[in-house]
Amino acid sequence: MAATRSLNDSINWVKPFINWASVTIGINSEPAITSANQTLQTIVGPPFIWPWNRSNTSFITAIGQQDYNTSIADFGYLEAASIELCGVITAAQVISHTATFYAVNGFSTLPNGGHGQSVSISGCTTSSLNGMFDIVSASATDFTVNIVTPDVAEIEFGAIAVAGLAMGLTLHWEALNEERATDRPTFISTQECDLSGTTFTFRLMPVPDQIYRVNLTYQKSPGAFSPSNLNAVWGIPDQLQYIYNYFFLFFVLDYFDDPRAARYRQLAVASLLGRQSGLSETDRNLFLGNWLDIIQEEESKHTSVAQGAQARGM
Repeated sequence: MAATRSLNDSINWVKPFINWASVTIGINSEPAITSANQTLQTIVGPPFIWPWNRSNTSFITAIGQQDYNTSIADFGYLEAASIELCGVITAAQVISHTATFYAVNGFSTLPNGGHGQSVSISGCTTSSLNGMFDIVSASATDFTVNIVTPDVAEIEFGAIAVAGLAMGLTLHWEALNEERATDRPTFISTQECDLSGTTFTFRLMPVPDQIYRVNLTYQKSPGAFSPSNLNAVWGIPDQLQYIYNYFFLFFVLDYFDDPRAARYRQLAVASLLGRQSGLSETDRNLFLGNWLDIIQEEESKHTSVAQGAQARGM
């Protein structure tokens, strides 16, 4: 989906609504810059989920460790997470078409002690050692597979193996308590974030009893418009420009204390919610309730002004 429309395009669009007044007359192109950033943060922020704003990453757990620091430059908020058994491969050896991968792992806890279970291997120096294989045997420190490749022995750096089903984790939006019990984790929370907004601490509960790979699906954080580049694109697909244009127009009209602001706020909210069919009823009502409260405040304010003007005319 193309995203080609710029902030300047939106600025030019709103000018006829305000008799061609300047919306960049203030310091650092205000009020256009803050209006645009508030618009972007509303559309891309929680609870809204967009396929074009989705990304993925993962981290590997350690036995007995509950918290994990991860650097994610564009992390907005967690959308989904899953967990699967993993082993970090330190060495591999192939003898007579049997490959032994040395890695601390929990594959023997799988049905049949891991025998016959599929394992995905990646990152090995010899490319033929990477791929999908069936486990022949597994212990706590290694596992073997049948493979058709010449004999080889090598030390690995960054190679991993994952096996078994990926099980979904339940997202916990509040902080999780410290835990001592070890088992396969079932809950995950975004526990902490530093001031940079790029380093996050994820907490699992229970504490991992094996080495796992935790797969994170997240919504990316919105960028910010710079006063020095009004030609920057919104980063939202062009077919959704009516949503951000309505929000941007609302903020501008509200700045000029224009009574039409409430109408365009309603159009903006309706347009946004109309594209979020998968939103839960709770999230929808919370968002709608907050914005309707503000709309009512605006309408009350403009009604009071009108009534005051009418009273002075009597």
